[in-house]
Amino acid sequence: MFSRRNGIIAATLAFIVIGFLLIKAPTPVISIAAEEIVDLGGYSITNTILSAWVVIVLMAILTFILYRRLRHVEEALVPRGFQNVIEALLEAFSDVVTLIAGEKNGRRFFPVVATIFIFLLFGNWFGLFPWNNAIGKIEDVRAEYLEELEEDAEDFLHDLPQGSISTTYIADVNDAFGAAFLGHIPVAAHDQKEANKLIEEALRGDSEEPIIAAVRAQFAANPIAQDTPAGALPGAIEERLRRAGIAEAEIEELIALNLPLPSSEVGETELEGAVINSGGVNIIPLRAEGFDYDPFVERVILPTNADAASARARLYDSSASAGLENRPANIDAGELEAPITVNTAHLGIVLKRQQKGLDAGEGIGAIFPFFRAIATDLNLTLAVALWAVIFVQLWGVQSLGLRTNFGRFVGVGSAAVVKGPIGAFVGFLEIISELARVVSFTFRLFGNILAGEIVLFMSAFLVPFLVATVFYGFEVFVGFIQAFVFAMLTLVFAVTAVSHGEHEEPHEEELEGGA
Repeated sequence: MFSRRNGIIAATLAFIVIGFLLIKAPTPVISIAAEEIVDLGGYSITNTILSAWVVIVLMAILTFILYRRLRHVEEALVPRGFQNVIEALLEAFSDVVTLIAGEKNGRRFFPVVATIFIFLLFGNWFGLFPWNNAIGKIEDVRAEYLEELEEDAEDFLHDLPQGSISTTYIADVNDAFGAAFLGHIPVAAHDQKEANKLIEEALRGDSEEPIIAAVRAQFAANPIAQDTPAGALPGAIEERLRRAGIAEAEIEELIALNLPLPSSEVGETELEGAVINSGGVNIIPLRAEGFDYDPFVERVILPTNADAASARARLYDSSASAGLENRPANIDAGELEAPITVNTAHLGIVLKRQQKGLDAGEGIGAIFPFFRAIATDLNLTLAVALWAVIFVQLWGVQSLGLRTNFGRFVGVGSAAVVKGPIGAFVGFLEIISELARVVSFTFRLFGNILAGEIVLFMSAFLVPFLVATVFYGFEVFVGFIQAFVFAMLTLVFAVTAVSHGEHEEPHEEELEGGA
């Protein structure tokens, strides 16, 4: 008999299967460092900072609501609703603090310990809302990437007179301008539609402007000599461009767009982004380990023969051998391997999108989310850890005195376990212990919250719908327990810091009584 329980199980499994087969979740964008939202005169506002500000504002609003409620004494004496929940939580937490620290120290420690707990709890749970890592500003990665390459090319061009070049590089220069020379393809984000149109024409082979043909003819008829010194290479390129009819104002930019980029220059490009398409957000690793060139800048095969029957441009994997036996079978003999330039990289981007069945006109952008779990930023967890340790030391000084509290770190004073050389070593161990507390505080919270964020990403990506919901429930618990553990460890360290003074007080009173 098909019971209700079996029906729920079957429906759940069907829901999971449908989500797995039909719903393509975005590929998770995993970034350990917080993403910058805006730069204010050198001060970087990251998404974790913005999230922390929002958490503080929300806490202030809830406190104000509670304050307005408590102003009316008669109503406050009969707690209900929101006030009842808050009072119950604070009373339970206060009981725990008093149980561990005692009545006197409990009242002293409670404000700081409770603040740490509530702030981290709000921050951890705030990071579970759906707007985290999903809503933010989008920057055109293609424009940013190509502009970075163009800057590399300009820097390399300016450094040529002071450097040295090989005959192979001069051959690449002749190939770039004599076979694969292209006019200006705009790289700015707002010019992408015009750039896509020009690239489509280049791929079809019908963008042969007279000026491009004139440049190719100049380099084909009068290639740069292989013994040309580095200092004379920029001038040799400029001379041939002038003869081809290039305007003086355009020469330097066109050289930067078509100058072959050495692997050392391309390898320094350290950008990461995501392709935004109808299927979601997909990571594009713009720099691959063990690969001479970025994946976007794989070799592009361009035709010298406009009547070639095959496609007008092909990607050629630069990690493979340059021998003809490794070329794709449908590459015509009239097509040549073009050196890597900003322009051929631009062509390569569009080609890769076409090969994946994507529209070349769609934007390529990186999402920089406005909000993110605050504890995924090491700066925040370190800051809270430092303040916790500072308050622990402050309470130690208040209870034991300055000399006694810090005497245990140098092997002197009444707090020193052992005095003398061995005491100094014990004091060194105490210092290491304090530093270890900071490291432990910082990385425990950071690691657990970041790991939870990654688990949520991957579960939603691998099996959409219900499976991610299970992990959401788990992360609600993790967010609570991590805030509680951080606060309790602060409390335990505080009790340990003042415990010596608590033990000493009765002893001193006994001595006075005996006297």
